[in-house]
Amino acid sequence: MDITQIQLDALREIGNIGSGHAATALSTLLQRRIDMSVPEVWAVPFVQVSDIIGQLDTPQAVVYVKAEGEAPGKAVFFFPLTSAEIVCQALFGTNGPFDLFNDEMAQSALKEVGNILVSSFLIALTQFSGIPFQPSVPALAVDMAGAILDAILIEEGTLDDNVLFIDTQMSGIPQIEGQFIFLPNEGSLNKLLGALGV
Repeated sequence: MDITQIQLDALREIGNIGSGHAATALSTLLQRRIDMSVPEVWAVPFVQVSDIIGQLDTPQAVVYVKAEGEAPGKAVFFFPLTSAEIVCQALFGTNGPFDLFNDEMAQSALKEVGNILVSSFLIALTQFSGIPFQPSVPALAVDMAGAILDAILIEEGTLDDNVLFIDTQMSGIPQIEGQFIFLPNEGSLNKLLGALGV
């Protein structure tokens, strides 16, 4: 399906609301003011997913939540390792390095932060569409982005032709970047856009 500019504007507004929810939750968690912006929102053909993520042979910290409900899909947050380490340093109040591949405390912290970010965007989708989502327990992987993406894509369920991307940037701690991706199951994006009235 082709996404119109009006539909894209609606999705961008959802991204902004989700960012606001995430910033509020992270500000409470980190005990400091966190602001988030949404510089870019795309609805792209599924076949272009790897092009948008880029550098598939680069390790990233990835939080994955399965979103069940009337418009099910897969919600994923990609953290570049530099950003993931900055988040851990802020949470633990240290400037020291973290071994994100093996440090279980750091991985647990990233899972919680990623869960906050993913859940914030799902809540915004629910608020705008009226379609509730039931998120699964979050999973975290630190590995090559391409390998993680492949593992997510081969899980059960047929995906839609389009994928929703939201690039995020945080301020309040050294700049952190990440990508939120919603991979709707077949027919889910149509249901969401229909519920949005666009």
